[in-house]
Amino acid sequence: MDLDPCLAEIVDQLRRVFPAGVREGDADYGALLVVLSDLLSERNLGVVVETAFGLDRHVVRNRAAGALSSRKPPAEEAERLKERMTGGGWYLEDDEEG
Repeated sequence: MDLDPCLAEIVDQLRRVFPAGVREGDADYGALLVVLSDLLSERNLGVVVETAFGLDRHVVRNRAAGALSSRKPPAEEAERLKERMTGGGWYLEDDEEG
């Protein structure tokens, strides 16, 4: 798949931060979807996670919707994950924060 350079950069960062990958049952999965949803549209979130980790983009989009509503992880989990990601080389932030 030919990705937009911005999306390709996010995929590269995710692979650096999570070298072993991420699976749907992982403890950080919901928090990761919340973090990514601050940066990406629903469609792009699915594409990025599928490309980075081989998960089905449609399932990812469905899980992201749940992670943002009825199955939302505590805000502290997303913040802790964001800190760990930053420590692992993640440098993208939501443009609206700054």
